[in-house]
Amino acid sequence: MRIHSFLIQGAGSALAARLGSPVTSEPLDALVLMSLGVEQSTIVNALRQHQDKIRNCPVYLTETYGILGFDDESNQNVELMEKGRGSEYGFAGGSGGQGCLVLGYSKGAVAGHSADFTKNDNIASLMVIADQSSSWDKVQSQAPIHFGGITKQCWKVHMDEGSDNTSLEPVPYFWVAETSGAMTGIKTFTGEAAEATQSLLESLPAGWKLTGDIGLFPCFTRGVNQYGKENIETQAIGTVLKPLPLRVYGMFAHGELGPCTFSGFTNEAGNKISCEQHSGSSILSIHTAKTDGKDNPEL
Repeated sequence: MRIHSFLIQGAGSALAARLGSPVTSEPLDALVLMSLGVEQSTIVNALRQHQDKIRNCPVYLTETYGILGFDDESNQNVELMEKGRGSEYGFAGGSGGQGCLVLGYSKGAVAGHSADFTKNDNIASLMVIADQSSSWDKVQSQAPIHFGGITKQCWKVHMDEGSDNTSLEPVPYFWVAETSGAMTGIKTFTGEAAEATQSLLESLPAGWKLTGDIGLFPCFTRGVNQYGKENIETQAIGTVLKPLPLRVYGMFAHGELGPCTFSGFTNEAGNKISCEQHSGSSILSIHTAKTDGKDNPEL
């Protein structure tokens, strides 16, 4: 599976242009947009400009408590948390900011917003984004190992064929699944990000290499609320993986979804590694590709 990810800071005026390349330069299996305070109309208008390229792939949108991603303009991984978020639990609160994280999936992914993952024998792992309705709780035990978190709201974006009509269907959760057979490393941690990353890398199987795509889903009581400033965990992960170029993607969660005790890499389709909703944790996912040249997907 290939993941195209980037974060745009601000009100989203550059979103339409950035969606043009490289995200929509090849057929997509799924497209996910994670917003922090960007107007839905801005996002919808940007999608309309590329509707011919994305009409046939599932498109999902979520409004978050905060986002983490690679900002090409500043050439670094950044994190943005809603102003004051966390103060309700006695923390200093998020520093604020506005932006949109874009995730384009190709070369071996499927997506959905029901428990259809039980019908696909190729699914080895899921990224899951769920709202506060607890609907995900009812199907979580049926899912393979997964990572992600609880957000504010989720929508499936519908783009009507032959017209400019676009609608947003509220959904209680959505997921994107790895189906290419690539190994995904997943770990839940409450300690330091560098230590968690190093311990996970020690279980990387022979014959696999890191792509540089890293999913990170911290509780919103972490981040600036834990460390007093932004980007601490992303920088720590980058130090461990240096000199590999690192593109982090994820969001701050109000309940983190990930494995109970498992820490390692898996591409075993249909596995039932126990996962649950956590609090005060970070969920780390590390993506890989085969090192064998003839089997290595284009990265």
